[in-house]
Amino acid sequence: TTGPPRSSFSRRFQSTQGRGHGYASTAGTKHTMAAVLETGGQVDLACHTEIEIFFAAMRIKKMDWSSESDPFAVFYMKSNSNNQFVEVGRTEVLYDQPNPRWTKQFKIDYFFEEIQTCLVKVYDEDKAGVHDLSKHDFCGQAQFTLGHLMGGAGQLTVPIQGGGQLVAHAEEISACAEHVSFQLRGIKLKNKAGFFGTSDPFITGSRISEGGRPVRFYKSEVIMDNLSPTWPKVNMSVQKVCNGDIDRPLLFEVWDWDSRGKHVNMGDFTTSVRELADNGAGFKFAVNSDKERKNPSKNRGHVAVTHAMLYRSNTVIDYLRGGMEINVVVGIDYTGSNGNPALPGTLHYCDPTGMTFNQYQTAITSVLAVLQEYDHDQLFPVYGFGGRIQTANGRQVSHCFPIVPEVYAHGMSGVLDAYKMSLSQVGLSGPTLFSQLIGASAGLARNTADGQMGNYTVLLIITDGVINDMQKTMDAIVEAAELPMSIIIVGVGNADFTDMVVLDADDHPIHNSAGKRAARDIVQFVKMNDFNGLGQEARLAKEVIAEIPDQILSYAKMRNIAPKQPVAQEMPTVEGLYMGGQAEEVAPAAPIPSKSTMAAGGARPAPPVAVASHLMPAHGGAAPSAPPAYGGAPPGYGAAPSAPPPPAYGAAPPGYGQAPPPAYNAGPRGSAPAWPKARQVNAMQATVVEVVQEPRRTGAQRRTSAQGAALFAMANGSV
Repeated sequence: TTGPPRSSFSRRFQSTQGRGHGYASTAGTKHTMAAVLETGGQVDLACHTEIEIFFAAMRIKKMDWSSESDPFAVFYMKSNSNNQFVEVGRTEVLYDQPNPRWTKQFKIDYFFEEIQTCLVKVYDEDKAGVHDLSKHDFCGQAQFTLGHLMGGAGQLTVPIQGGGQLVAHAEEISACAEHVSFQLRGIKLKNKAGFFGTSDPFITGSRISEGGRPVRFYKSEVIMDNLSPTWPKVNMSVQKVCNGDIDRPLLFEVWDWDSRGKHVNMGDFTTSVRELADNGAGFKFAVNSDKERKNPSKNRGHVAVTHAMLYRSNTVIDYLRGGMEINVVVGIDYTGSNGNPALPGTLHYCDPTGMTFNQYQTAITSVLAVLQEYDHDQLFPVYGFGGRIQTANGRQVSHCFPIVPEVYAHGMSGVLDAYKMSLSQVGLSGPTLFSQLIGASAGLARNTADGQMGNYTVLLIITDGVINDMQKTMDAIVEAAELPMSIIIVGVGNADFTDMVVLDADDHPIHNSAGKRAARDIVQFVKMNDFNGLGQEARLAKEVIAEIPDQILSYAKMRNIAPKQPVAQEMPTVEGLYMGGQAEEVAPAAPIPSKSTMAAGGARPAPPVAVASHLMPAHGGAAPSAPPAYGGAPPGYGAAPSAPPPPAYGAAPPGYGQAPPPAYNAGPRGSAPAWPKARQVNAMQATVVEVVQEPRRTGAQRRTSAQGAALFAMANGSV
């Protein structure tokens, strides 16, 4: 799909939704998304651009009697849904510095037509590494709008309530895949510590902003008592260094560190990424002050380049072209806190007219509309947790069970249909436990891993409550971080999601019970209520998918896996079935079988917990009987169990070697041609091109597929 040219302040989002969600036009008239798609039109959900923001401050209030403050800033943005400020992120801590210039970069979406209010709170760190802000001294806060910032040429100075001033710099982001690597060392720098001491030099790097002011992007460590220091090697994206412009001036300043924060300038020099890369190792810069620059014979020493290289890093597009598939596992919360699904206003209530979606349906469509384009057979395992289901031993609570007998549902519509039907079959219970579902998904990721990035697993968890097995969940996440896997958690309703923020681990990595740190950040948490209003689906999709590209690349880098050459044939998968550990409850967790296991001629292995077969008709079969009363026993309760007993651990499942059943909502297997893997995303022209031989689908379904691919490219920063 190709769209109109995208200007810096106007990018057109195509709809990711083919079902009955409505939105309000500027004139107040309500339309349905389905009606728009029937006309083949596009919905201009938001005129926006992605920007980056850096912060600095001047004359911060001194909170300690004996020393200067150790400031860090916390950045908030006001939510449109509840008018509350939501934390975006935190800067690094700069010790003994009353005039901090933080290097932390915040990437956010700027909407021209909206009032986006920002709040920055400055704290003096008291306890290192403590996330709780109440343990630190509050220095003051400043508030502004993005419109004011962008209207001021991307530069704004506002007073801090409590003392001092906050300086904000913003620029539109120019996406690029290049990185720069360099290392610098000083040569006979001029001593600024007097007769009885030696300077403690460190070096900083700043790029000259579009408004002419320096914006710091780099600060080295301090080398004590050394006038010829060698600073550590730097690897950084060209986007952060110079926002994609390798000829942009870069100002490097050498400082003599002072314990009171009153660092002394030892001189500076100006260069660019192009000059660093072209001249390479051995090139020297004279370190001068402004006055000394008038006399070339005078200088304060030199800074030499010991290493410099400009290189292109791999992108997600490279791995997709090499045949990588993204396998999505859907996990749905069936705990009692969701409320009676039969009552309007509860979280699981489904509109019988189909004109509106509940938050679970919205989360499913927002994520799958994007990611289903990268799963070529579009078979998604759909599991539940915290619900009461029919087992061989009667009704039991399980925290990892398939909501359909076939385990896999076909396509986004199949997942939605399976979810809607399950509400009359699964009783709501509790508590909220994540560890078993994460463990089963990790087993799927382990068994489909081929060592060549052929498969990457994404677990989507939709939940409404507080986690009741926090430490076990953290243990499972630490193990999953070693695998090709990511976890998306979407919080629905108005519960306390503090634990989810901890699992997101953007600022503080999580550790397991043995103290082992997660190898990488694989969790992204999003609160549904933060995205209410115009363009909810598009904004939610962009936010929940935003970290997936970086997480894929972090795993590839950790395992040193290079992209394969583009292929057009099916990729091989590794056979195997993960048999997870025993659950704490009476009903054990069900494993998630790999697709290759099902396609190899074997029947679906009978899970330890199974929905009775008579509760879910086959595709095209007779409709189920009337659902039981809420919380009541299902039809056939007390009769002989229909599910066979679980097989012995490690033994072949019953019926192994027989033909597999068709996936739910898929129709007869073999009735549709196979999907080739020829997909290409042209990031430079901001277009997405699909070469797909696909089964016969409706016009709305075809448009939804193309729009999903476009949104994923936006989340990857390539559009």
